[in-house]
Amino acid sequence: MKISIFGMGYVGVVSAACLLRDGHEVLGIDPAGAKVADLCQGRSPVQEPGVAALLAAGHRQGRLTATVHPEKSLVAGDMVWICVGTPSDADGGINLAAVETVIRQIGQALRNGIERPLIVLRSTCLPGTTRERIIPLLESESGLTVGRDIELVFHPEFLREGTGVADFLQPPKIVVGEDRPGAAERLLELYQEYEAPMFRLSLGAAEMIKYWDNLFHALKITFANEMGALAHAAGLDARQIAEVFCADTRLNVSPKYLRPGPAFGGSCLPKDLRAILRLAALKSVRVPMLEKVLESNEAQIDRIIRRILAQQPKTVGLVGLAFKTDTDDMRESPYVRIAKALIGEGVRLLIYDPVVQPSLLIGSNKEQVQKMLRHLEELLVGSLADLSAADLILVNHATVDAQQIRDWTGSGIRVLDTVGIAGVAPPTPGYEGLYW
Repeated sequence: MKISIFGMGYVGVVSAACLLRDGHEVLGIDPAGAKVADLCQGRSPVQEPGVAALLAAGHRQGRLTATVHPEKSLVAGDMVWICVGTPSDADGGINLAAVETVIRQIGQALRNGIERPLIVLRSTCLPGTTRERIIPLLESESGLTVGRDIELVFHPEFLREGTGVADFLQPPKIVVGEDRPGAAERLLELYQEYEAPMFRLSLGAAEMIKYWDNLFHALKITFANEMGALAHAAGLDARQIAEVFCADTRLNVSPKYLRPGPAFGGSCLPKDLRAILRLAALKSVRVPMLEKVLESNEAQIDRIIRRILAQQPKTVGLVGLAFKTDTDDMRESPYVRIAKALIGEGVRLLIYDPVVQPSLLIGSNKEQVQKMLRHLEELLVGSLADLSAADLILVNHATVDAQQIRDWTGSGIRVLDTVGIAGVAPPTPGYEGLYW
C-alpha cells in the first residue's frame, strides 16, 4: 500500500521503518526540513535500534520519500497516518494544535481533490477527542462526511523507546477505534500476517485504552519503588522480593484484580495496608501512592452509595453482604458499609446472602458486623424471590444470572450491578452497570 505519515518524530519514523519492512511505500511529511532531508537520503532523524537499517533498505528500493509539503500526502495514497505530538498544556490537558493543523491540511487537500484515503489518527488523544473535535474539523475543512464520503479511524500506538521496532512487529495487541463498523478494514489488511489479538472498539474506547495502559505502567513503577524503599528501610533486598512477586503469574502478574468492580475489603487487604503504612511512618519513608489507596477505596464505596440514593428508593435489596462470594467473612466488607449508610438514610433493606448465618458467626467477624448492623438477622431474607419487594437491587455477588436480572427489571425493579453479570447488555431498561 501507499501510506503517507504526518509527523516524523519517534512514532512516525518507527512506523515508517516497519511499514517499509513489510513492503509498503511510505511518504513522510514533516515541517522540519532537516528531518525531511535525512529521510530523503535514507537516514533516520531519530535514534532507535533497528530503524536506520529499515529506512535505508526502503530508500534503496525507492519506497521511501519525504516532503515538507502536506498537499502531496493524498496523491494516489491508500492511507494517511497522523503521528504528530499531543504535548501537555499548562493546565495538564493535551495540546491538539499539531493534530488540528494536520487535519486542516488534509481536509483542504480532500476538498480540492478526488482521492479518498483512509485517515488513521495515531496521536494520543483523550476519550471523546476524535468524535467531538477531530471529525467535525475534518468535515468542516473538507466538505465531506465521515462514514459516508471518507473514513477516519483511531489507531493507538504502543511503542516503547528502545524497543519500538519489536513492539510494532510483535505487538501485544492491535487496537482500532471505528466511527462505524467496517471503517478499519483497509487498515487491518496491513496486519493480516501479524500474530496478535485484534480489537475493534468505539472511537472513545480506543482512545482510552492508551491511557489505561500508560497509567497502569506508571502505577506499577511507583508501586515497585515505594515497596522497594520500604524493603530497603527494613534491611531487605527489594530485587529478591520482586523476583518472587513476579514469579506469581496466577494472581500478581495476571488479569486478576484488574477489572472494574466493587471496592476491596476482607480480613487481609485493609489490615495489611494499614500495617505497611505504619511501618513506613516508623521508618520515615514516604509512600504517597500507598497512602492514598484506602482513601480511593472509600471513594469507591461512597460513589455506590450516592448512586443508590440518587434514585430515592424506599427499599433496597442486596445480593451479597460478605466481602466476596462463598464466604461469610464480613470484616471490612464494602457491602456492610453500604448497608449501614443506607439504613442511616432511612432506606429499608432486604439482604440475600445464603452463606451468611448469624448464629454461626464467631470472633472478630461477628463483632464487626454486629457493630455495624445490630439487627442483621432481621435484614436477611431466605430467597431471591424475597427481593422482589425492593425498588432497587444492588448485585454484589455473581450468584444470579442474566435471566434473574431481566425478571427483576421486567417487573419494574431497578438493578445496579457491581460485578458484571454475564449476558446482560447495558442498554437493558432498568439495568445499570457499575462502570459499563
